[in-house]
Order: sequence, then structure tokens, then C-alpha cells
Amino acid sequence: MMDNDLLYVELKNTLMRSIYEGTYAAGQPIPSERTLSELYGLSRVTVRKTLQLLANQGIIRKKTGLGNIVSFERGSHPGKLDQIALVAPAQRTFFSLFLDHFQRIADAADALVFFIQQSERERIEDTLFRLLLHGIHNCVIWLDYKMLDPVYIERLRALGMNMVFFDIPVSTPYADNVILDNTDAIHSLCQYLRENGRSPLAYVSRENTSPTSFFEREIAFSAENPHSVILHIPWFHSGYLAEHMNRFILDTLYPAHRPGSLLCSDGEIGVALKKALQYHEIDDILIASIDDFPEAEELSLTVYRQPYDRFAQQVFDCLATQNASAGWRAGTYRIKGELLIR
Repeated sequence: MMDNDLLYVELKNTLMRSIYEGTYAAGQPIPSERTLSELYGLSRVTVRKTLQLLANQGIIRKKTGLGNIVSFERGSHPGKLDQIALVAPAQRTFFSLFLDHFQRIADAADALVFFIQQSERERIEDTLFRLLLHGIHNCVIWLDYKMLDPVYIERLRALGMNMVFFDIPVSTPYADNVILDNTDAIHSLCQYLRENGRSPLAYVSRENTSPTSFFEREIAFSAENPHSVILHIPWFHSGYLAEHMNRFILDTLYPAHRPGSLLCSDGEIGVALKKALQYHEIDDILIASIDDFPEAEELSLTVYRQPYDRFAQQVFDCLATQNASAGWRAGTYRIKGELLIR
């Protein structure tokens, strides 16, 4: 019995991989029961059990004249919210703060949380597919600087993956999106700097704005301050600030621009820039940033604090809805934070 069970699970995974890789596209038929039996050397009983399982999960359905076709349903995938994978390229300070809050909410609901650090050698879509093959149907994804292929996200949805993207705006009808209200964050910080700092006001961000939250923030800043300068710091995914901040201050900030106030796109830049200015004994520039990291309070850095507790609750609620509501449709949830003046 165990051997037979293993055979139908292996066939199920093989067919799922063929759908994921695009061998069988949406609306197209998969091979017949007889063809699959001959192709893989399996009994018709084993093949029939596999096809029934895929049909029960909504992955395939029967169509007159075609047999079993790939269904590619966009709706919810009913199931238990008892196992959740949090997938991220690295466990940075930002993600760790979110993870702490999410873990508490999951614990209260008796759900087990796995943290999966994304490998540089594998696409994030392939990581999600491997999780699906291991029975994990609920994933929270923090992309950081990673990019996605929307075709594979659609296929993952069709194969039964419930997904929520956190922090990085992702436009897709196949997953929910929980992010900061970047427009409110920029507006609040600009207003604080205009009222308490000196002109001119400048914006400092990282050179690579492929994570679209950073792009959104730049757009919001430019819309509110069309004549202000935007400065970029070289971005490396590890240790990117320490060796570049001094050069940025000496070569770019001084003497080229000499702003009276600086708005930083994130807490890592805000903290590093504040430290570097103190090191160079530059005390006539008022700095504020998005993100409240532990060192920000020690440095008296005014910040727009991200609401990790509300992020975590909304992400969990999104997964719960995807597991329970037949009428689920993807949504984007922009959550306001809080200005902390120091």
C-alpha cells in the first residue's frame, strides 16, 4: 500500500511540475489516463487516483471532447491555515521585526511558521514550487531586491498556492499585497522637515530602486517637492553602506549640494547617514527617515515608524481569507504608520 501511495504522489508531483513549467497550459488537455499509464509504466488505478486528486484540488477538470484540462482557477484554495512559510532573500532587521509580530499571531492561531531564506542560486518562484510539492500551501513573500516572473506566479496560484506579498508592491491578480502607505510616509516626513529644518530639502535613496516600494517613495517625494534634488547611494545587498557613506558625504553631499534637510528612503540609510554626519561633525543638517530601527532612538533620528503589528495581522487575515472565501479576489492593502519626532 505504501508503494502504491508513493507512486501516485510521484505522478501527481510530475504532472504538477509539467503544469508549472508550462508543458500543459491553461485550458489545454493533459494526456489521457491510458497514455499516462503507458508513459510512466503505472497501473490505470494509480493514474486514476492521481487524476482524481488533481481534480479534487481544482488543478484539472473534465471538458467534453478534450478529457482532463488544466483549469487555472484564480479563486481561493480552501484548506487549513496550519502551516505558513515566510520566504525572504535574507533576514534583515526590517524583516526580522515583521517576523516577530507575525510569529505571535500565528502562535495564537496554532499555526506553524517556517522561515525560508531564499537562495541566490534559485528563483523565488522555484522555491515556492518546491514548498508546494512538500505540502506547504500558504506563503508570505518578502522580495527585497528580487524580481518576479508573473507567468509563474499565475501557475503557482493555479496549483494551489495561497500567497501574500509583503512590503514590496506587486501588481498581480493571483496574490494579496500588504504594504506601507508610502505616500503618507513621504508626506508626513516632508511636512516635519519643512516645519523644523532648513532649505533646501533633499531626498536620499539607494541607487537600485527595483524594489518598487523605493520607486513609489521617490515618485511621492518628487510630486510633493518637484524642485528638490534626489541623491542616490550605491547599493550592495550586504555591507553596502559602511564603505560608501563617507565618500557620499565628502564627494556628493559636500560641496555639491549642501542641503539643510535630508529625507532618507529607509532606516538603514537614515542610521548610517546620521552616524557618518556625526563622525564628520556636521550638525546643521536635519535628517528624518522611513523605518524605526533600534539605533534610531539613540541617534535622536525622527522616523516614520512602520506598523509591523498591523502588517502582520493583515497578512495573516489575507491568508485566512484565501483559505476560506470562495469569492476571494486579490487586494492591495496600504497601511499607514506613525511619525515619531525625536
